[in-house]
Amino acid sequence: MGDILMPMLHLRARMNLLFASGPAPLEVDFKLTAGSLTGLCGPSGSGKTTLLRILAGLTVPDSGMMRVGDRIWLDTAQKIQVPTQQRKVGMVFQDAALFPNMTVRQNVEFAAESRRDSLVDELLALVDLENLADRKPATLSGGQRQRVALIRALARRPEVLLLDEPFSALDYETREQLLGELVRLHRQFGTTTVLVSHHQEEIQRVADNILELKQGKVTNFGSPYTAEKESLNPVTGIVNEVNVRETTTQLQIRLTSPIITVNVPSDTKEWHIGEAIAVSIDPQTLTRKAD
Repeated sequence: MGDILMPMLHLRARMNLLFASGPAPLEVDFKLTAGSLTGLCGPSGSGKTTLLRILAGLTVPDSGMMRVGDRIWLDTAQKIQVPTQQRKVGMVFQDAALFPNMTVRQNVEFAAESRRDSLVDELLALVDLENLADRKPATLSGGQRQRVALIRALARRPEVLLLDEPFSALDYETREQLLGELVRLHRQFGTTTVLVSHHQEEIQRVADNILELKQGKVTNFGSPYTAEKESLNPVTGIVNEVNVRETTTQLQIRLTSPIITVNVPSDTKEWHIGEAIAVSIDPQTLTRKAD
């Protein structure tokens, strides 16, 4: 299925919302390239979940238009609103929301075109759940339940895959494993994917683009490293340890530069000499130091 070209998505929407600072509109206009993985981020309460619900058809904006390929899913001016059930959308949330009375296989079959759909067995094998196919969700670990939720979403053969912080409740190791599986499945099935995560470093590692929201407005949309690269400063260090993982290689670095200088916005906070801070380093800018 990886050779199937998926359509471009174009959403333009406006909707009045109530933010922590008061009422303001959610106002977006963006296009997603076919088969891309877009990271959706922003502060809590910035409108991320509402935006996903609009994409899924669960929420209707005050005004807007949504086109997927050559099909219109939403056009408020023409009173077109394709219901969620008729959109080829897969959704995964922080809560796996599996049917507790169904087995793993039955949960996936429920979303598939038919119980005899060969895709069900293919998906179970891809995430190594074949031996657990007859188990009920209550007997699974959190990571296993999210794997079932992910392949159940893919069993619908979606054109658009929406993921609302699907791994945030899991421990670090499980989150890393599932992130690797998500990227592998995304590439294999070629879905146009939107991933919401409050783990910024995860999005930067896997996303083709980042769409950042703040109080309903798009404040950044582009390559994950476009905004960060201009303000980064080189830090000299020595690699102490190398750990190769499925999606990343973890480097333990002993810094040799005694002092570095960084530029930060003057209005961020009041800084104090002697306080401890954490400095993020963009892994894409790491280079070997010449002898």
